Amino acid sequence: MIIGSRKIVVDEAIAQLRLYAETNGAVLKYYDGLPHVSTIGTDPDRITLEDLARTMVIGSDLRALDIPWLLEVDAEKEFAAVPVDARLEDAAPGSPLFEAATALDEKFSGHRGFGHAKKAKLLHLKRPYLFPVSDSFIRMTYSDASAGPDFLAAVHRDLVNPANVRDFKLLQVRLIAEPQTSAARLLAEAPTLRLLDILASLLGEAK
Repeated sequence: MIIGSRKIVVDEAIAQLRLYAETNGAVLKYYDGLPHVSTIGTDPDRITLEDLARTMVIGSDLRALDIPWLLEVDAEKEFAAVPVDARLEDAAPGSPLFEAATALDEKFSGHRGFGHAKKAKLLHLKRPYLFPVSDSFIRMTYSDASAGPDFLAAVHRDLVNPANVRDFKLLQVRLIAEPQTSAARLLAEAPTLRLLDILASLLGEAK
């Protein structure tokens, strides 16, 4: 499969996902909400203290000044324009869903010190099938489009790439077949988008 500027075969992807699951149990439980993908939280259209705490588990490094700003951002209209189950696969650049996602992303832009990685980790919690997680390693994998609408468009292309669609389905089958004792089995319930960004981060780290 092709993820950003990198390639990885399914067997290696499974090995990497196993390693991630074995070493990031707290992230899968408290950030991703697995095994039940309960990432949207108590209020799907508003940022809560629970959301902010969960982003800290995945290393968002929020500052004290970020917290009151985030709690007070009036984004209810922008959130309401994006269904909680909206999928990036269905958000082709230029489509109404893509434009709504871009508007929501922009609503949380412009606060000093609150960069793309922090924003991506927060928005993924609220719309886990639409907004990918981002970090410095993912930006290396997507070096030609590491932020904003360009990043969303690049990840969309990878999600709808027919070869990737096939390989992600195979990945899910392999994850379901993992032993009950395997931490990686939890990832069988994760959105395809989350599997992609985990692999993108690992590929960027290895670069």
